[in-house]
Amino acid sequence: MTTVVHLHHVDRALLLAFAAVVLSFVSATFYSEHRTAAIEAAAISIQGSAAPRIRRLANARAELRRLQLLIHRAVDHGVPFQRQLEIEAGRELLDEELVQYKLLPMYPDEAARLQSVQAAIGHLNENVNNILTALEAGDLTRALAWQDRLDGSSETLARILSNGIAVNATEAAELAQRISENRRRGVAWAVGLDGVGVVLASLAAALALTVSRAHRRAVQAHRELAERKAEELDAFAMRLAHDIRSPLTTAHLALDTFNRQGFVLDERARRLLGRGERALDQTVKIVEALLEFARAGARAQLGASASVADVSDDVADVVNARAEQIKATVTVRAGGRPTVACSEGALASAIGNLVGNALTYVEGAATREVVIEIVEQRGEVTTTVSDTGPGLSPGADPASLFEPYVRGKDARGRGLGLGLATVKRIVNAHGGQVGVQSSPRGCRFWFTLPVASAKEIRIAEPAVLAADGLHPSPTTPR
Repeated sequence: MTTVVHLHHVDRALLLAFAAVVLSFVSATFYSEHRTAAIEAAAISIQGSAAPRIRRLANARAELRRLQLLIHRAVDHGVPFQRQLEIEAGRELLDEELVQYKLLPMYPDEAARLQSVQAAIGHLNENVNNILTALEAGDLTRALAWQDRLDGSSETLARILSNGIAVNATEAAELAQRISENRRRGVAWAVGLDGVGVVLASLAAALALTVSRAHRRAVQAHRELAERKAEELDAFAMRLAHDIRSPLTTAHLALDTFNRQGFVLDERARRLLGRGERALDQTVKIVEALLEFARAGARAQLGASASVADVSDDVADVVNARAEQIKATVTVRAGGRPTVACSEGALASAIGNLVGNALTYVEGAATREVVIEIVEQRGEVTTTVSDTGPGLSPGADPASLFEPYVRGKDARGRGLGLGLATVKRIVNAHGGQVGVQSSPRGCRFWFTLPVASAKEIRIAEPAVLAADGLHPSPTTPR
């Protein structure tokens, strides 16, 4: 009970640790995405707003200085037509840069700066127009006077543009600093959350290891308990067989003798006598099943060998009477006469249990056939017992059918669930394997045994079960 409670707490801790690992991973991902979004927003603001504004303002300031230089040259050397065209082109370039600047996204204080730019451009254009008019009229004195005003308005516009460049450069620097800070925080949080995840994952691994070890200990304890129970069952079955075999034999002989005497019995006496015979037969079957199961755990006899085909023929002869009663057929198909390293008695018990099991389930089926098929391949002999019954119940675990006291959900008869377990113990004790395949058309139970080598001497001895006057039970249900 303490172990169960301990494992319950460990399972809860393992579940919480797993949830914490998942939470830390999700949190790290979410926080990383959040920081990445902030970095992307700042980068887009620099690329799409601050940097283009700086470029437009810088270009406008350069065009302003070029226009101012062209005006000075015009005043110093006159205004030929080509130079006037250059001045107009310079004014257009300056206006184009400012128009492009206006189209860009604006910071909250950009609108006020734009108004100052527009006012300064107005003064600049007025001074340029007056200078050109004075130069066309040949009034150099007036042109020089307007040139001084032009220089003042140019400086005012250049200062406004420079301030705009400085403000945008400061904004870009702040965004870059924000990017750097977000990246630093993101890395710090990611490392922290990853560290938490590593710690929690290590805890989960340690808890999983604890659960695994506890499970292995529980499995080992269960296996040892099962082995002790099997040993106890072996001893019990042996004692039971020896203790009650003689009374059963005596009772059976007494009933046979009574029947042969030809006594006239009334109906009630005959029913009681029949009931007693059936009870006695059932008791004999139970004793046989227990004894077979106990003896199946014995080690294989050194040098023992048996012909699978011969033993299969004998089993078919034994169960033939029962097969005729249920209108079934038992057929042996053997391509050869292979010999396996197993005693005849143990082999007869294995095949007899499978055939009896098959007959139990073909009874009542539309087609009632049982086939014993023998195939030798790669140093082993596979014996398959197929039936035309309904197959295993849906959801049945094939492996569990070979465990002691396990019966199918739709099992027939009144057996103890030891027949298939007996087959498994015999086959495993002789180095073979067992298995089952099921379909709606019936079941195929099979087992393998190693082929007896040429050096092994076949020992002619009575079958193990027949030595005690008992026979393989053909009615042990699945």
